[in-house]
Amino acid sequence: MSQRKLWMIQLVKYFIISKNYAQISFVNANKEKKTDSMWLVNPQNEYMAVHISIDDQYITLARREQIKLEAMSIFNAFGRGGKILDISLDDKGEYKVIEDTTYIAIYPQCSVPAEISSKFENLSTLIYDVDNPEAEIRKNNDEIKAFLLKKMNTVQPRRAGWKVYRETLSGTYVIGFILSALIYGVLYTVSTVKDINITYLGLAFGAYFKPYIVALNQWYRLLTAGFMHLSLFHLLANIIALKPISKAVETKLGFKKTFTVFIVSIITGSLFVYFGNGNEIAVGMSGGIYGLMGVLIVLFYQEGLLKIPAIRQRLLSTIYLNIILNFLPNISMLGHLGGFTAGIFLGFIFSEKTEKGLKLNFIISGSILAGFMIGYCMMFHSVSNVFPAVDTRVIRALRQLNLNSYADKIKVILQQYY
Repeated sequence: MSQRKLWMIQLVKYFIISKNYAQISFVNANKEKKTDSMWLVNPQNEYMAVHISIDDQYITLARREQIKLEAMSIFNAFGRGGKILDISLDDKGEYKVIEDTTYIAIYPQCSVPAEISSKFENLSTLIYDVDNPEAEIRKNNDEIKAFLLKKMNTVQPRRAGWKVYRETLSGTYVIGFILSALIYGVLYTVSTVKDINITYLGLAFGAYFKPYIVALNQWYRLLTAGFMHLSLFHLLANIIALKPISKAVETKLGFKKTFTVFIVSIITGSLFVYFGNGNEIAVGMSGGIYGLMGVLIVLFYQEGLLKIPAIRQRLLSTIYLNIILNFLPNISMLGHLGGFTAGIFLGFIFSEKTEKGLKLNFIISGSILAGFMIGYCMMFHSVSNVFPAVDTRVIRALRQLNLNSYADKIKVILQQYY
């Protein structure tokens, strides 16, 4: 067993010094059974997570689900996924590939599969036996510590910092941030220069407001409202919330599916407000954020990550916080509920782990729900209240921008409708 511990340290030294991996540790809740294994991680490598164990390979395979949970917690911590390389120090082990995990066995003068040796050269010749394993282990540990100390004292270029930060961004976040920031910047600038209340500017150019959706036939407001914010605090709160959750979902589903969830959830959230016969003004991407949260809950549930106390506690804290936020003034609870509902449906539909039968049920029920919402909009598109004072302020804002023909058109349509 001492020789296997030496082999493990020799491999750890190789991955840290030659391949820029970092060692991480997990706290083992079962203290009666200690597993001698190590995790190494490098977000830049195709094999992002490397698991090395001195146990025989059959023991490692028996612990496959627990090892997978640990790997998924690593991926979520870094906001991205990758392959897993599981190394057993077992001369009877075999080469296996199960899903995203590659299992190999390493021992002195072993044969390493070409797929692995092409990425980790000389892997088969790295480990060797000595007469005094304990002394050799101490020597290797000292060399690792010396390397890490030297690395810590090395000044990293600034570009490396930006590169690391860029990898934490998702395409969904970048698009959401740019559109929302640009729209708010234009609204705020025009509001300041022309001395127009920013709320009425938002009403004139895309905020959710049921009377205008119905009377002016401006259904695009169900979507444009998601990228519109009328205060800097609201904008910052949403883009801060969007960044980590969009990255986590995009890591698992990819950009196209994640962005689809984001857009559909915004629209569904607006429709829920519409069904509530609410004539309030609604803006912000909260519906999309809640949709992504719904997807993340589905994915965590399917991958068994909710069994990990730290992840479960963090997710519950996020849910509790958002539930409390629903009771703050000017927050649309229906908008959040609609986005979350869409996220749950799309989470099961888009996830590769959903059984075909269950996925089909969600597709059918989701289609029925979407058909009901569209039918409702077509048949029941009246408003119970009118707001002539609001209309007057919006039309006045348009005239201040010299959009007189558009203002006249809106005035005539609203008067005819009311």
